[in-house]
Amino acid sequence: MTKRMLAAIANPHLDILGHMTGRKVPAAGDGDKGHRAGRTRPPSTFDLAKVIAACLEHDKAIEINSRPDRLDPPKRMLTVAVEAACKFSIDTDAHAPGQLDWLRTGCERAALCACRRRRGQRVAGERLLEWTGARREIGDARRPAGWIGSARGTN
Repeated sequence: MTKRMLAAIANPHLDILGHMTGRKVPAAGDGDKGHRAGRTRPPSTFDLAKVIAACLEHDKAIEINSRPDRLDPPKRMLTVAVEAACKFSIDTDAHAPGQLDWLRTGCERAALCACRRRRGQRVAGERLLEWTGARREIGDARRPAGWIGSARGTN
């Protein structure tokens, strides 16, 4: 998986590395039927040091996925990425409006792993579009400025 991830990270069309391990963990509470406990998947194996180095080299962010059955990357990997001063994107991976409340979980995980504003990049609005748009000059002109890709496809 390392080779695929490094190729994705080097791609100018990727801004945020999403679903870093691809794992699915047992989840409790509300959620749609396809994402409840019982449907698990082990994390992919890859060279974390190489992936983090590539994210730093290519100015890519790592997704902190707040979805209860993802919680990706695992805290041990997140801590390594924080210590390397990676950028992060915290999201809910929501599939319905009621799932937007999961953002708090991602923020709590980031705080647990000492991910602070000084370490990650906190951007919104025009600054976010500027950061993602910088890659568009060498990429596909048909691609919208806010488009975000992941190593496993598009979000």
